[in-house]
Amino acid sequence: MPNTTNIYFDGIEGEALVIALDLKGLAVSTGAACSSGAIEPSHVLTAMGLRPDRAKASIRFSLGKQNIAEEVDFALGLIPETVGRLRELSPVWAGAGVVSRKLAR
Repeated sequence: MPNTTNIYFDGIEGEALVIALDLKGLAVSTGAACSSGAIEPSHVLTAMGLRPDRAKASIRFSLGKQNIAEEVDFALGLIPETVGRLRELSPVWAGAGVVSRKLAR
């Protein structure tokens, strides 16, 4: 079923996750094409009540009719691993005393 969803990942910058996932073959974005290159958090996400730090940690996932189950499985396997690796490198994540948090699976 075609759909677009936005998920935030505390403790990391959305742009870092976009780059890391892209290097592994998964295309995602931090927002709509009309806001590409914006430095500020998405005005849409903040208007919906998302804190600015979470809006900046958000990733947009889009699925179309042509996506297959194997592609979804690939993403579901790759995302937790990549988020975990970026959190290990993040001084924000470690400095906030949240090192013991685990990514929900």
